Amino acid sequence: MITIGIFEAKANLGQLAQSAADGEVVVLTRRGKPLAEIRSPEGEATQAGVQQAIAALRQFRKANRIGSFDIADLVAQGRR
Repeated sequence: MITIGIFEAKANLGQLAQSAADGEVVVLTRRGKPLAEIRSPEGEATQAGVQQAIAALRQFRKANRIGSFDIADLVAQGRR
């Protein structure tokens, strides 16, 4: 973990961003107190979570059918 003052970080943002991309956590401080963190995004884990959620919704849709109905009839009923 890298701890750096916010004003010093401003001058070295490119290097800090690269450190974060390499897996390092960068803590920005103001007057010695933590203010923010810079870390790399967890894109692959997030993408896997999205795929799992989509699969779960598809499974739910297959398992929970209301019955046969016509969408056009439902729209027409809603307009009355």
